[in-house]
Amino acid sequence: MVEPADLLLITYNRKQYVQKTLNHLLNSSSNFRLYCWDNASVDGTADIIASIDDERVVKRHFNPENVNQVEPCLWFIETAESDVIGKIDDDILLPEGWTDRFTPLVRQEPKFGMLGCWIFMPEDWNPTLATHNILEVSGHSIFRCTMIAGHSFVARREYLRRYSRKMSTGIPVDRVQMSIDGLISGCPLPLMYAHNMDDPRSRLNLTMQSETISSDAGITCRRLGFDSPQAFADWIAEDALIRQKIPFHQQIMWHKITRDQSKIGRIKQRLLRPFVEPKVN
Repeated sequence: MVEPADLLLITYNRKQYVQKTLNHLLNSSSNFRLYCWDNASVDGTADIIASIDDERVVKRHFNPENVNQVEPCLWFIETAESDVIGKIDDDILLPEGWTDRFTPLVRQEPKFGMLGCWIFMPEDWNPTLATHNILEVSGHSIFRCTMIAGHSFVARREYLRRYSRKMSTGIPVDRVQMSIDGLISGCPLPLMYAHNMDDPRSRLNLTMQSETISSDAGITCRRLGFDSPQAFADWIAEDALIRQKIPFHQQIMWHKITRDQSKIGRIKQRLLRPFVEPKVN
């Protein structure tokens, strides 16, 4: 039997989302091993994790405090046993068979960095607009991105270890540097759609009827400081558009410029911002 990918699920006080995510995930026939880390949930989420009866769940860690994403990710990268590992979010409905499709690709082709599902709404995808960021690699069409978020990806464990970085928030992997170094990350075509329940446009979003951001909003929404679900929804749609509309080489160029914090680098940022900053006109 082919060794399955190891996946990390981090949870914290999102019982209504987590229950749907796990039901959907574990009702699939996908081949994976699941590592669960709960960040001291008090709303019943930890009880859900503890009660899972599925042999694919191989480790459960119940942390005494909320340490967000960095510590669990570093723990997982060092603890996971498979040569292919990945991460999923607690508010995502994942498509059937995505790990069975993506895992062999990253094993077969060393050029692949992180491969993930399309996390945006189906209507956000425009194949005509995205054409210039689609390339063929070993007979596979890939919509190339500068980075993949932590919602639904797999990658070689050796790559995630190589690019591990101690960061204050988020996934402690320098995903942009992976792309700068030539690894190809993105979404295999035809796309596999993952449903983001945290997107205010989702019928399953718990705050879509509200005019304000609730305290249990997702990490990205809170970290970026949106003041309304509509503002967050608009940002998500624009993010999808930028990934497709702006040529990959321009996105990478901007990342390189913004990473240079020398005096000359900051001057370049001011001078070149109007020409290479990825934004939708």
